[in-house]
Amino acid sequence: MLRRREEIFQLNAILEAELEGRQIDHEHARHLAQKLATMFPGCAMTLGRVAERMSER
Repeated sequence: MLRRREEIFQLNAILEAELEGRQIDHEHARHLAQKLATMFPGCAMTLGRVAERMSER
C-alpha cells in the first residue's frame, strides 16, 4: 500500500509542476498514470486521459 501512495504522490507532484510551468518527465508521468489506472479501476478513465495527454508530448 505504501508503494501505491508513493506513486500517487509522484504523479501529483509531476502534475503540479506542469501547472507551474516547470519541465516535467512526460514519459514517467504517462507510465505512472497507466500503472495507477490498473490499480484503481474507479479512476481508470481519468488516469487514462492523463496518460494520453502525456503521450502527446
